[in-house]
Amino acid sequence: MVSRSSQTVSALLRFAASRLDVTAIGTFLVEDGKATFWDGTDAFRHQWARRNDTSSDDITHLPALLTHALQSRKAARMDPAAFGLECPYAAVMPVHAGGSARAFLLILSARHRWLGSGAASPLQDAADILAELLGHPTAPLLPPALPAPPAMETPAPKSPSTLSHSDALWLIRDMRTGEGGKALLMLDIDRFRSLNEALGSAAGDFILYCLYERLEGATGPGEVMARLGGDRFLILTRRTGESLTQFAAHLLERVAAPLPVAGEPLEMQATIGLVVEEPGESTPAATLFMQADKALRRGKADGGNRVSIHDPEHDATMHDQSRLELDLGAAIRTDQLRLVYQPYVNLADGSVAGVEALLRWQHPGRGELTPSSFMTLAEASGQILPIGSWVLREALCRAAEWPGEIGLSVNVSALQFQQPDFISQIDSALSLSGFPADRLEIEITETVLMRDDPETLGQLRTLIARGIRIALDDFGSGYSALSYLARLPHHRIKLDKTFVDDLDNPTTNKVIRAIVSSARTQGIAVTAEGIETEARLEQVRRLGFTHAQGYLIGLPQENPMEGLENARCRASA
Repeated sequence: MVSRSSQTVSALLRFAASRLDVTAIGTFLVEDGKATFWDGTDAFRHQWARRNDTSSDDITHLPALLTHALQSRKAARMDPAAFGLECPYAAVMPVHAGGSARAFLLILSARHRWLGSGAASPLQDAADILAELLGHPTAPLLPPALPAPPAMETPAPKSPSTLSHSDALWLIRDMRTGEGGKALLMLDIDRFRSLNEALGSAAGDFILYCLYERLEGATGPGEVMARLGGDRFLILTRRTGESLTQFAAHLLERVAAPLPVAGEPLEMQATIGLVVEEPGESTPAATLFMQADKALRRGKADGGNRVSIHDPEHDATMHDQSRLELDLGAAIRTDQLRLVYQPYVNLADGSVAGVEALLRWQHPGRGELTPSSFMTLAEASGQILPIGSWVLREALCRAAEWPGEIGLSVNVSALQFQQPDFISQIDSALSLSGFPADRLEIEITETVLMRDDPETLGQLRTLIARGIRIALDDFGSGYSALSYLARLPHHRIKLDKTFVDDLDNPTTNKVIRAIVSSARTQGIAVTAEGIETEARLEQVRRLGFTHAQGYLIGLPQENPMEGLENARCRASA
């Protein structure tokens, strides 16, 4: 067992928690098929002490999703109840050292979140540092000696002084444009905070001093370089065009040159946010500063180690998306979401086989929005989970009021399907509505099937055992899904409109014939989506499709019963 370095680990966890904007984060050691609590933030320790089973710090039976995450080396959403904890959200980040999983981080949050790009970097930083501690448990946490930078005597000097925000704006204003424009470069060291936490403030000061010297040495007459604070630097120049591009690249090269720390070469990377004020422009200094900061943040989000140029259109898009994300959070509470239903028909006899529930958002300022406008945003922010639960309950309760034996198809996102309580959500919605399970069809995408793991297979078989049918939506993306027909259980595949619209292409036509033939041989129904003309309907009928859906068959509407007779007539015409 690795000896505990509580002071270092605690500091690392506090640092990681602040970057992730959570309060509770802990780490566990993995050994001999079990996990043992190692250390955590104060909030995590408090929750861990109050968990359902307080008899031991050991987790003797690792949850299946945790085992999969440890094997895949990827962060994953977890059910807090699997650890005896109660909170809205939990996620794990594996820590590998020496070629195997040695530990994992457990993150708890009071808010529903998703592991997007913003969380990837701080999680990876924390995991990398823990891996170093686990890989070298006896190594000192601070280098025994730091080499002095050139022309300096040991001990290493303090880090260079910082420039206040007001002084930075004064420098920007003071750099008159004269006959030309000016450029502002904001440079930030990638993952510097992790290095500082791991090596200590003395090492951090030494690194900053050396980088300050390197960057200052790259500037020429009339150019200004200053440290803004932390590991961020400001460079002002009148260079333009290719000269400016080469200058920015040279700054990154200066940062990347190996720096000897504790006798070992330390390699670093940086990201630059760049904004250019053209000749004759008079942009306020505060605006230039903000634009450079936004460009820098975008470069960090894109992976770092790059020059990110300010793009006004990107700023407007990001602002619009941020506004839309905030509005989406209130959509359920204020009854802005509604469902419409579109029929699909059996081509053999023209009968209506069922209706698909489709989501609409009646935005107070933008009018009616379809899922293509906000679904990616909902998935990235984690808001797809409450939205998906609402759709399932609402659709089943509405369908239970319809006469006859009409079937209902409900779309489920990959994130929703992967939730540990997904099956219980289905059971609860069926119980609440009284809708028969054998008339429910769950539509999933290839993203779900691509996991092809025991958990996915188990979820599918459990649903089918309840009488629920499975449909594979948007089938055929990249023609890569043919292998799923035989491996994973489902009842119907739906070929997307863009795929069906390309039927006149001989190559596409041959591929679709192969898909339809393979599916029908295995007893799997095949639906053509996006049918809008009689000619296209007759074409898919000749190709062997079993079902059709589209505007020709029926438009999405809140009361599908009104249009079912028309759907029957068009399909049998």
